[in-house]
Amino acid sequence: MNQTVIFFLILSFLFNVLSIFAIILLYLRQNRFARAEQNVNKMVKEIEDIFSVYLMELKEENDAFIKKMKAGRMKEASPAEKAGPETGQPGSETKQPPETEETAELKSDALIQVSANRAYRNAARQISGEQSDGQLQEEKSLLQKVNDLQQNGYTVDEIAQKLNKGRTEIELLLKFQTGRG
Repeated sequence: MNQTVIFFLILSFLFNVLSIFAIILLYLRQNRFARAEQNVNKMVKEIEDIFSVYLMELKEENDAFIKKMKAGRMKEASPAEKAGPETGQPGSETKQPPETEETAELKSDALIQVSANRAYRNAARQISGEQSDGQLQEEKSLLQKVNDLQQNGYTVDEIAQKLNKGRTEIELLLKFQTGRG
């Protein structure tokens, strides 16, 4: 009887050690998955930040373009158009409701957006017409230039300035290049 009790105690001890070992393995596996999930969430946040910065720069460029278009539109307007119904001539009045500043601004903004849209389309047509293998080579060489400059110790701002590209474009090139490597 004494031997059977000792046997069961040893067997129980072995099962306890085995179960503790299994619990430790499961805990380590769970932590590994949690760390991987944290890394993925961190990368997603970084990508979202990069795209939001890119979109903000694009919005600023578009706003600057619209301001330039407004300035160009104001220069093109002749004095007769600027005077409009305010000339006080009896034949110049029409049955249209008087324009308020808001409606005039809305019409001006609409005209600017239409002309900007045309300019973008024309630029897109020119670019799509010119795209060829040469452009692919140019993109590859841009990536090579960026990598070379970075290896020489240049900062992202310096690289963007040297290559006449946007800072965000250089950041994206470097980010996606390191993501592949």
